Amino acid sequence: MFLLDTSILSNAQKPKPLARLQTWFRRQTNVAIPFPAILEIEQGIVSVRKNKPEKADEISQWLQEVLESKFEYPEIGSKVARILAEMYCCGPLKNFWYVEPKNKKETRPSQDLFFAAISIAHDLPIATMNEKDFVFIDRYFPLPGVYNPQLGIWAVPPLCRHREDMIEAELILLDTIFEEAHDSGMKEAAANYLKGAYYPDLIPSRDRHEQERLLHA
Repeated sequence: MFLLDTSILSNAQKPKPLARLQTWFRRQTNVAIPFPAILEIEQGIVSVRKNKPEKADEISQWLQEVLESKFEYPEIGSKVARILAEMYCCGPLKNFWYVEPKNKKETRPSQDLFFAAISIAHDLPIATMNEKDFVFIDRYFPLPGVYNPQLGIWAVPPLCRHREDMIEAELILLDTIFEEAHDSGMKEAAANYLKGAYYPDLIPSRDRHEQERLLHA
């Protein structure tokens, strides 16, 4: 199960959501939506409402539908608080206190450290399209894993206990690549995947057999 950051969650309400990301999202049996993701979306709604009240209402309605759906809500308990406090006191991470630390007019707090603390406390790999910041945080506070489902890459390799998440992500990516290749008449592109173009050392032989079955189905 993945912990979704705001970039993944908010893609669903865009007029033209990313197709590959949508495919990945639909195939998740369960996901975790944390407090900071909901907070950032609510902040966005407040900001949009100043000039586009109808758009704000639309996003608010979408968010309500999301919150009424089935998902895991990681508890914000003492363990999260302790990890987050340690992060706030880590000098190299001070640039994560605000969304744009170099812009004195931008005072919105960044939630990346909050996401990271929840990820560590609940042992959940993060799904994001903004993996760069989490890779930096991982230098000081090792994360359970950071995955970009749009690109199909693990920016921070998952821990051994999350191997099932890794294999499942690989199979979903392969299936998505195959569909895209099939639709565009580029079946060879999907075949190249099986030659080890992506993570050849991470895919067990039994899973590669499953990939070949999907390719020739």
